[in-house]
Amino acid sequence: MNGDDVGFGSFAIREGACTEEQVRVALDAQKQQGASSTAKPLGEILAALGFLSRDRVDALLARYRDERLRFAIAGYELREKLGQGSMGVVYKARQLSLDRIVAIKILPPELAENQAFVRRFMTEARAVAKLNHPNVIQGIDVGDSGGYRYFVMEYVDGLTVGQILRRGGPLDEARALRIISQIAAALDHAYRNRLVHRDVKPDNIMITEGGLAKLCDLGLAREERLDARTVSRGALGTPNYASPEQARGDADVDIRSDIYSLGATYYHMIVGEPPFTGTNNANIMAAHLTKRLVPPIERNPELSGSVSRLVERMMAKDPNQRPQTPGELITEIERARAEIEEATPPSSRRGGNFENPLTQRRRRLR
Repeated sequence: MNGDDVGFGSFAIREGACTEEQVRVALDAQKQQGASSTAKPLGEILAALGFLSRDRVDALLARYRDERLRFAIAGYELREKLGQGSMGVVYKARQLSLDRIVAIKILPPELAENQAFVRRFMTEARAVAKLNHPNVIQGIDVGDSGGYRYFVMEYVDGLTVGQILRRGGPLDEARALRIISQIAAALDHAYRNRLVHRDVKPDNIMITEGGLAKLCDLGLAREERLDARTVSRGALGTPNYASPEQARGDADVDIRSDIYSLGATYYHMIVGEPPFTGTNNANIMAAHLTKRLVPPIERNPELSGSVSRLVERMMAKDPNQRPQTPGELITEIERARAEIEEATPPSSRRGGNFENPLTQRRRRLR
């Protein structure tokens, strides 16, 4: 008998699935089995005694686990599941002390049991929580509660770039460049704080209702290697956007890897498909290492040459041939934007301020 069985029994009674007497009988039967490895959980005993059907037990267990998780993180109430990836499950939640909505990422059990990873996760999450930038999802809290490792972030009511692509196909190159410009500013802020993202991709870029782009999960993958062996086991990173150095499993992956991944993300945004695809993760990773990149303009002839060249620069297989810092990338983005504007008739230009926050700060300092 354990606390989880007692809790499940109380839950079953509260739900009207069985009586107190039936639960007591089942617990007594379980106690008679002793502490042997063959001792059955309470749900199975209730079913074996005919008090509940096995389908009813399964349904009750699922609801019981959901209820336990709802308040598993002290100080927070989990509301709904927002998404899931290799780094864990993200929930919409309410921070009880301030009565505000936040997002909570909970590490999956296989990672939470790896103490070396947990130490890195906690260290990097605390570093991210200190960042303050309009294009970065703000970190709020990190900790361990009830055996769950978690990271609390600002909640953004909007769509990811991945969701936008799945719903409507490729984006207009100017709109996509506005988004990439903002994420480059986010990477510049991370670079100045010695953080490397390692998993830049469409699903890690949120777009607010006001059109502001925000980079998610910044720094949480910093210390974890990504190679063709670990990807198949659901490790960190996403093959479609991983840099060649990540594919090789290099230990010294730096900010230039993020610039490559941002280039692969931009490629997907303006072409409608990732730059490299394959039948499995290993094939995709190998393509990043050896396959020629088809210039975006060859797959979408409506693109401007400046944008196509920018993506090719960002996705150079040799890191030394890419923009070396996010600051350099921002300069190249501004050059591409200027070329697009020069080639676009004034009557066709869209309104709104294109400049990213870093450029605006530079202008104020002149």
